[in-house]
Amino acid sequence: MTEIFKIFRVTAAESEKIIHSVNEPHTHTFEELIIGGQGQLEHFIDFKSHLMDAPFISFVTQGKIHRVRPLLKDGKCDIWALRFKSEFIAETTFSLYASFHDKANIQMQSTQCFERLDTICKIIFDEYLQDTPDLAVIRQLLSTLFTIIESERRKLNLDDKESKKIQGSTFKNFLILLEEHYKEHKDVNFYANKLFMSSRNLNLICQNILQ
Repeated sequence: MTEIFKIFRVTAAESEKIIHSVNEPHTHTFEELIIGGQGQLEHFIDFKSHLMDAPFISFVTQGKIHRVRPLLKDGKCDIWALRFKSEFIAETTFSLYASFHDKANIQMQSTQCFERLDTICKIIFDEYLQDTPDLAVIRQLLSTLFTIIESERRKLNLDDKESKKIQGSTFKNFLILLEEHYKEHKDVNFYANKLFMSSRNLNLICQNILQ
């Protein structure tokens, strides 16, 4: 991919084309966010195969060996695919790597979250189709997508071990940000936004880790 950002939609017709085409496990030189509202996704990643019913989210970091097969369910398929270079949102890429490491797929519990994500994807798509798309607008909307996704992740029922692991990763990323910006006058809201959470949640995580 030569573009710094690309977005497209996989419908039932596109799904049929992909199913009947050669599709071997491969790697990308870009990041890929997949948001599905209808259909299924057969995702081979980390040498394991997963089959998910919509609504679902999948994030594939560059360099990961994977294969995606969008499938019909009840004759329907509606999936957004957003591809972007790491430098497009460089300030948040490391947070994404930590959040999705070893857990590339998220099964959403309701369609309400997808509806919000779908609305934002439509706005991004409309901007992308402009003769001269404003990448600053797309960048902000893409960050908003990840903020909503992280919020959805926190709503899922995580066991205590998984919760502590995520909190540990968040705290580590917070320390990295502190090291990068300690010479600047940044408040807690700045760091919380970079980590896709509220300042209250960041404070709670720091308290839990430091206790």
